[in-house]
Order: sequence, then structure tokens, then C-alpha cells
Amino acid sequence: MARPPRRDRAAQDAPRFTKKHWRLLALGLLALVVFSVATLPASLVDGRMKRYGVTAVSYAGSIWSGTATGLAWQGATLGDLRWSVAPLALLRGRLGAHLQLTRPDGSVRADITAALSGNMDLRGTQVDLPLEALNALPLGLPKGWRGRVRAALPDLRIVKGWPTSVQGTIDMDDLVAPPPRNASIGSYHATLPDPQAPQGGSPGITARVAAKEGPFAVDARLTLAPDRNFLLEGTLAPRGDTPPALRRSLEILGPADAQGRRPFSVSGTL
Repeated sequence: MARPPRRDRAAQDAPRFTKKHWRLLALGLLALVVFSVATLPASLVDGRMKRYGVTAVSYAGSIWSGTATGLAWQGATLGDLRWSVAPLALLRGRLGAHLQLTRPDGSVRADITAALSGNMDLRGTQVDLPLEALNALPLGLPKGWRGRVRAALPDLRIVKGWPTSVQGTIDMDDLVAPPPRNASIGSYHATLPDPQAPQGGSPGITARVAAKEGPFAVDARLTLAPDRNFLLEGTLAPRGDTPPALRRSLEILGPADAQGRRPFSVSGTL
């Protein structure tokens, strides 16, 4: 009498790869890749940075956590940069890092998340720099101004190299106009977005600008349009011991109202 064929017990008992096993394998491979990247020297970013006109005197540390000393952009000195990559952002297909730029006259720090498209989200941005440092950069800012800028921006989004939404405050202190006037025009505080801006208004960045101290009382709105045009409009009025020459300079703005305020408007392109 023929016996039924026996099944290969070894094959029968061989472990099967379930979805759970595949996930563990994928996580293991990801950990291996992350470890390999984390140990790469920071100097490997030098070639890529040079494509954007960014150079450094030296690099130290790793791609994961490193420093760039003597950083410069298109010949303009930036300072020393320290970074540390946020690993959780990589799991979402984005690059996240904490950046801190230091220089003898100030600092900048922020938590940045960048997508493959180049769009960026910045959280907790803190800026404390002299205006001269910003004027030296190829940003299209008006030249020759002196003073200091301090910014606290909890939320900043940049799309195609231009801010599309900003929340926070900016202080510009001890402003001095460019030569040949070299006139001190005081300190100012800006709130972004402008809390007085109409709902559903034109797209762009808005800010409410007010004078903290100086020869003029200022109440104005700054608007930055997506096409890089800006408009600053509001009212000016002399206050305190405003020099007679500065008081007379306001006359070109037209007649004053009962409170001595005169409307003004300045526009241009950045």
C-alpha cells in the first residue's frame, strides 16, 4: 500500500517574512544609511555650497552636526555657522536643521525645514545684527543706512526665495540716514502681519510700523507684494525737540491735519 507523500518539514517550518518583518528590515537599513551619512565629514558640503556662491575658510564636524568658519556669500562676510540636523524631518522627506550664525557684532538663529522644491519654513527665528551687516549682502536693500535690527519671528515661510507669510516683530533702533544727510531718525517697531490690515486684502506681507523714539511720530503700513514691490504709507508728525530743518522738510508732504500729521507714501522694488 502506497504511503502519502511526506511534506518537507524544513520547508514547512521555514519562517515567513510578514509586513512586520519588512518594516523592521526597512528601519534597519534606514538606520544604517543615517549612520553612514551622520559620519560623513562636514567638508563634503563645500562643493555644493560653492554653487550658490557660499564659501568657508574651514569646516569641522560632520554633515549631521558641524560648523563652517569664516562663511561668506558672494564675497560678503556672514560669520561662523553651526548646524545640527533634525532626524525626524528626514522621515517625512524633508531636511530639517537648527542653524546658528555668530559674528563679533551679532547673531542669527533659526529652526529650518526645507522641502525638495526649495521652499522653506523657519521657526523661532532670532536676529540681532547691525544694519551695515545686512547692507553688505546682495539683497537689494537700500545702502548707507546705519543702526541695529532685532527680529523675533516665530513663523516665516519662504517660497521661491521670497517670504510669503511672516509672524513676529522687528525692531530697528538708532537709525541714521545715508550720506550726505547722516541724520538720526530714531527707532521703530514693526508688527507682522499688520493687525490693522483689512481682512481678505491683497496678497503679500504686511507690517504695522510705529516710531518708538526720534524726531517724528510715525504710524504706517508696509506692504511687500509677491512681485517684490514694496509700499510704505502712513502719517508723519514732528515731536519733541525736532530740529527746525527737519520740521521744514515735512512741508513737502503737504498740509498737516489738526494733530500736525502729514500723509506720506514711499514705494519701490527690492
